[in-house]
Amino acid sequence: MKKFSSLAIAALLLIVGFAADASSEDNLGLPAYHMIANVPWHQQMNGLFCGEGVLEEVYDYYGPDINQKAIADAARSSSAGTWSFDMVRAGHFSNMSSAQGRFFPHDSPESGYPERALGYASFPYSSDKFWLADLKSLIAADTPVILLMTFEPNGGGGHYRTAIGYDDSMGIIYFSDPWGRDQKHQTNKTGITAWTYEELQSGWNYTAEGESHPYWGMVMMPWSVNVKISGPLKPGSNAIVTADIAYHCPPPFNASMYPAKDAVAMIILPEGISLDSGSTNVFLGKILAGSDAKSAWKVRIDEPVSGKTIMVRAQGKVSGQVPEAHWTGVSVSYPPYIYTDAIGGNGSVLL
Repeated sequence: MKKFSSLAIAALLLIVGFAADASSEDNLGLPAYHMIANVPWHQQMNGLFCGEGVLEEVYDYYGPDINQKAIADAARSSSAGTWSFDMVRAGHFSNMSSAQGRFFPHDSPESGYPERALGYASFPYSSDKFWLADLKSLIAADTPVILLMTFEPNGGGGHYRTAIGYDDSMGIIYFSDPWGRDQKHQTNKTGITAWTYEELQSGWNYTAEGESHPYWGMVMMPWSVNVKISGPLKPGSNAIVTADIAYHCPPPFNASMYPAKDAVAMIILPEGISLDSGSTNVFLGKILAGSDAKSAWKVRIDEPVSGKTIMVRAQGKVSGQVPEAHWTGVSVSYPPYIYTDAIGGNGSVLL
């Protein structure tokens, strides 16, 4: 019996040691502290619009600020709030679509958001596993992550927050909370609040209606388009413009979702530069999420171009579908529908 107990204790120590090693490996290469700089805080318009608030924060972080009324209709918001599947759909929303929500019928966008024609790469992820290491990795890469969790660590209904920072030495995660205040946690005037990792694990362990797993999160971001020019820039010479295009899908998000079809890169030349050959549009075919593409153009320098800018826009079409979305307290619902939108990004080089 004593021999069995010794073996059991040894096995237990081995398991504990392995778990500790695995945890260390999860954090390998990550800084102990990181806060994403310059994530704008936006307060939600009303008690239902936490989803609109966090989406506006992320839109404003990557590009033009989008009005919450327009977001609400793109995301089919209602008396039930905003469903998780509509959050992702709102990220894809582009000038190929009209909003299907009618919370603000006079503000409903009919051809994408007026401030931005292209949609963003947008991905959801949920799991039965508490994916703290992956969450920290995203934050360390300056990627805000929208989380769906309970209002308080021990419950209180669903609420969206944007994870923007962490501190391992204190064991805390930082949120930008569109509600703007937290009765049980210190909140500064920017809406930033902090929960312990234990509180995060408890409050994030929330499965929303329509989801199969807890620990739901989403990211959205534009494609990156890195534009370069090589060759002499004096009048009468030729140069090569290249664009390196990335359709980002960081782990743990599913790169098999939302392949971009009919992808194209379009060059926009300033006065004084013209195409030497070929077309302004380079067709890239299908780009899978998490993949890269490259395009190139041969241009002719016709006159002095110092201080001018060459731009490249890259985009592709993604398709998705959303189920029926019920309102709360009334016999009204939004019908299911299928959509196709253009997502992508812009890049430029200053001459």
